[in-house]
Amino acid sequence: MSRVKAEPGPVERQSAERRSAWWTVHVARYRHALQFVEGHRVLDIACGTGYGLSVLRERVSAVVGVDFDITAIADAKTRANVLLGDGRKLPFRNACFDAVVSFETIEHMDNRDRFVSEIARVLTDSGILILSTPNANHTKPIDGRPTNPFHIHEYTPDELSSELGKHFVSVQLMGQVLDSNFRVPPLWDEQEALAANGGRSRVLAWRALAKLPQRVGNAGSRWFWRHPLFPSVKDYRFLEAEVEEAPVLFALCRRGSV
Repeated sequence: MSRVKAEPGPVERQSAERRSAWWTVHVARYRHALQFVEGHRVLDIACGTGYGLSVLRERVSAVVGVDFDITAIADAKTRANVLLGDGRKLPFRNACFDAVVSFETIEHMDNRDRFVSEIARVLTDSGILILSTPNANHTKPIDGRPTNPFHIHEYTPDELSSELGKHFVSVQLMGQVLDSNFRVPPLWDEQEALAANGGRSRVLAWRALAKLPQRVGNAGSRWFWRHPLFPSVKDYRFLEAEVEEAPVLFALCRRGSV
């Protein structure tokens, strides 16, 4: 159940500091979630190596991680309490968490209703779920099959609202997008989409700059586009207006009483 990602493209095969593009886009979700989980007892499902647990610990009263990957949780245990477990059969009693976060998880599962049902079970009546998943409007599965070989199903916004609405009385969707000031996104698939829509020269220039020493590449990027090669966590936005076309859907769900 660990959030396995597709084989990265050439951009993600750069030096350690340049692989931070993936880290940044993921950590931005945890940072955005903090405002909703402050002071709560939080469960992070598919916590992976636990980088998000470190972020959550800054403001929550308690945090526990669960992951199916025994290698990943060995690293995560250095950051917080972590258990080996499956999100479709959580090892916790009913109503024991105020909030659950699970980012880039549901698209890997074949029994997704069971997963959402289990989350609802371990939440208090006033609990919240914060979840992210790729937007099928952006990734464009072929005949319903995701192009990412590690994904089983990718949701459109309407599909995700319907899935989550079976167990939550309120579902608010936002799109996670890079600030519009960034003329060239750092991730390979988004660069390919930009190139296909008339931005090939920008993409080629970005990739040439990415091969240079970081300081030189950033200077060139700032000269051309007024932004560094790689965005920071603060450069991501979570906007309801961007739900239909955003690369990633970010859902805030309130438990209430079903």
